[in-house]
Amino acid sequence: MRVNKIYPYLLVAPAMLLIAAVSLYPTLYSLWLSLQRFRRGVASFGGLTNYQFLVTDDNFWNALRVTLIFGVFFVLITMVFSFVLALVFNRRLRFGPLYMTIIFIPWMLSEVVSGIMFLWIFNFGIADALVAPFFGEGYQFLASPVGAMGVIILATVWRSLAFAMLIVLAGLQTVSREIYEAAGLDGANRWQTFWQITWPLLLPTTTVTILLLSIQAVNATGMFLSITRGGPGRSTEALSLYMYNQVARPPFDFGYGAAISVVMFLLNMALAIFYIRTLRRESTTAAA
Repeated sequence: MRVNKIYPYLLVAPAMLLIAAVSLYPTLYSLWLSLQRFRRGVASFGGLTNYQFLVTDDNFWNALRVTLIFGVFFVLITMVFSFVLALVFNRRLRFGPLYMTIIFIPWMLSEVVSGIMFLWIFNFGIADALVAPFFGEGYQFLASPVGAMGVIILATVWRSLAFAMLIVLAGLQTVSREIYEAAGLDGANRWQTFWQITWPLLLPTTTVTILLLSIQAVNATGMFLSITRGGPGRSTEALSLYMYNQVARPPFDFGYGAAISVVMFLLNMALAIFYIRTLRRESTTAAA
């Protein structure tokens, strides 16, 4: 009898050990590192010194502001275009699978590869020449703080659009067509159908998609690193890139970098808790 009670836990034990090895241990180690002070490569216990400096560090607050700006525009633009594409593909277009395969190509590329592609496009003047009639001759996107951030947002949206569209499309396909037929019989047009039927029914799916994209925005590093490296100045130095610079470049302050990673962990944790609560609310609503 006792063996039957322990047996389910033994089945999940390998997976739990793997999760602990690749997730729990690095998290605890980062927390320990954040309490250390590094001088000439030698660590000593510093308590909350790194966190005290973090609160007064203008560069940290600038990185947090850059992350917030990037996250808002990235999530908003991605959601708008993912909704449009999902509504189009939900109508079962001819050659739909072919079009969807093309859209999914960017998602199969890594962030660094995608970032280098956009760096070549904007660094060698191809895109700058196309927009010269609108922005003036000699305009360079990557030399402007607004332009550089726009390029990063564009590249990230281009890569993540297929992921968001697939989630929204899956939600659309759960909506019964009989509801739309009934609305059509009542005289509802497409605009009314979207706001009165599609949008309310897709609100849980939309919330989950926004949360997943927000988590991605907090942890985004590859695009910033491969396209601008935080420039010009510190105008595109996001929180993840600021942490990377503290650890991978002089002064190689692993303690302070770990303190920044703990802040990012707390941001991700807050988003994850909200995500879990949203899923529970959806389950409760579905059960009712």
